[in-house]
Amino acid sequence: MLNIKNFGLVTEKVTDFTLSDLQFIWDLKYSIKIDTVSLFDVYNKSILDISFILIPKQNVKNYKVEFRFHNLGSLQLNAGGTAIQLTGFEILDIMDSGWESKKYLVSDIENEDDFKFYCNEIEVISIEEIELWIG
Repeated sequence: MLNIKNFGLVTEKVTDFTLSDLQFIWDLKYSIKIDTVSLFDVYNKSILDISFILIPKQNVKNYKVEFRFHNLGSLQLNAGGTAIQLTGFEILDIMDSGWESKKYLVSDIENEDDFKFYCNEIEVISIEEIELWIG
């Protein structure tokens, strides 16, 4: 099981939640937490906040779920148009695969060249019910 902080926020609302229920990207924000005076210092940490549209299997209520990914590596995002649809969102634990500094591979399996990155830590920031017609 993945070690995602505050994961219970999601499973409290959607008991049978799986990562494939995250079907669209609503919003994303890349930032750097600066620990020293130099912008390119190795002590600085990158942060990626992504808000996903969660469409549960029951499809009764939709949610916006915000995840925070810490200490990114090799961020790839190729998007155009309006909605960014995910066709096979997954998070893989890669700690045992020899990567010294990264713990997770985050990607869209079917479109890995369009959406993929590595990170050290993942947390759920918030979840809220939304009224959104998708069609």
